Amino acid sequence: MGSLDAGYLQTVPYTHRRALGQFFTHPAVARFMVRWILESGKGGIHDPAFGLGAFLDAMPADADAVFTGSEVDPKVLSYWRGCASSRGADAREEDYLLSWGRKFGNIVCNPPYMRFQKFTNREAVLEKFERELGFRLSGYTNAASAFLLKSLSELARGGRLAYIMPLEFLNTGYGAMVKERLIAECHLEAIVRLDCEKDVFPDATTSVGIILYDSAKRFCGVKFFRVKSLDSLDSILEGAPTSEAPHSNLNPKAKWLPYFEDDSPIVNAAETVALEHYGRFIRGIATGANGFFALRPSRARELGLGEDETTPCITKSAQIRTPFFSDEDYNGLAERDERALLFDVSGQPSEEASAYIRFGEGEGYSQRFITRSRNPWYSVESREPYPLLVGVFSRFGYKIIRNLSRALNLTCFHGFQPNTNGAEYVDHLFLYFSSQTGREIVSLSARRYGDRLNKFEPNDLNTALVPSPQTLDAIPSERMEEALDLMKESGAPPEYVETWFEGLKRGDAAEYDDARVHRADRADGKAQWRLRNST
Repeated sequence: MGSLDAGYLQTVPYTHRRALGQFFTHPAVARFMVRWILESGKGGIHDPAFGLGAFLDAMPADADAVFTGSEVDPKVLSYWRGCASSRGADAREEDYLLSWGRKFGNIVCNPPYMRFQKFTNREAVLEKFERELGFRLSGYTNAASAFLLKSLSELARGGRLAYIMPLEFLNTGYGAMVKERLIAECHLEAIVRLDCEKDVFPDATTSVGIILYDSAKRFCGVKFFRVKSLDSLDSILEGAPTSEAPHSNLNPKAKWLPYFEDDSPIVNAAETVALEHYGRFIRGIATGANGFFALRPSRARELGLGEDETTPCITKSAQIRTPFFSDEDYNGLAERDERALLFDVSGQPSEEASAYIRFGEGEGYSQRFITRSRNPWYSVESREPYPLLVGVFSRFGYKIIRNLSRALNLTCFHGFQPNTNGAEYVDHLFLYFSSQTGREIVSLSARRYGDRLNKFEPNDLNTALVPSPQTLDAIPSERMEEALDLMKESGAPPEYVETWFEGLKRGDAAEYDDARVHRADRADGKAQWRLRNST
């Protein structure tokens, strides 16, 4: 961090910086990106999120490229103008996402890191994109992806683009459009993941990477690099990538984060199907105000609520500490007076419940983001106890629970609802998710954030690869029952469970002659593959 950044951080409150998604570029990262841009040897450079001019500062003293910038925040621009040296740049105060009609020789950018839903001018931006580019952005798109899509449309022929990005878009649904644009004409050279993200952005909670896009060249494939430390960033492109995928094998709808994992499994598609063949995971109940809806038994008694006005519910992930959760386990939560009841009034509330509802209104719970859109505000989503639960967040392996209780669950877990095909395979799937092989394959679908944080959305799990019915039918029923019993005692599946699933990782690399890496992905029942580096 430079002295200019440090001074600004001390002067401007965090609330202002957070509202605009301001995370300033580390000098080492800025130098790497600018150097790569200048290797093209032509054209000026534009920075769509100028901020404090980190990329301008990274320009060599003898560089003759004209540098321009856009910056929506008058406060940061004023601070830069008041503190920067006399070295010039045409930095305009303008909203880049609303300023169209220009082309730029080269583009370098560290865009705002914020959810698109938080944009104050969101609707105007959506309308502009639809008018100028012919498509409407997903409501889940983050601001950085919107910046990148616009910049790709404005890059002059023969120019280079270097973008810092939160890499979650590589594993999300809204990211499919971004990935499709990146590889449409084979100009994407590489994506560099910064494993040292805390050195780059100490306050960021997402994984961070650099997009390198050269419109002057067409590449056979995309190289995926990992940088362990900033000291190795300058020379990263000179070494071998973690993996390399031919453009023809890259599916924009697939998850790309596994390309950064050099020890990911080769998936045998002949023995796998998408999980949605057996059913689907559903998000847990979103109350919008857990402080009101999640009750301790003692509080429910104090309020005089009837048994039909509360429902057993798992309200926090920490309430389940073993792979199996039974009614006996739930009763233990109630005996410890944990928040294990859900205020759930489906009909006419009693006088006691009505009094509690009035209390909630007085406390402002009825005006929360989710509650104010419900009618009545205190009604909660209809759910059922699900036989399998998967934790939403994890750092050292996801939590898989065989739920044998009557308890519902809040959003700390996704719940699996089996269909007709899947009803008889619930225990099979539980053992698969618990096995080492299953964890390796299912984790390919997770979204990876900073500080080793992983997250599953329901559809990430629904498109994950699991054993085919033929594979599961081959498991002897008595051995499966034995494995479940042993797992109840030890908390982990017995070692022989791995032999049931190890064939799922035996892909045939010979089928792909010229591919160094091919990542499998099966979504909507289509084959998903990854061919690891074979050279």
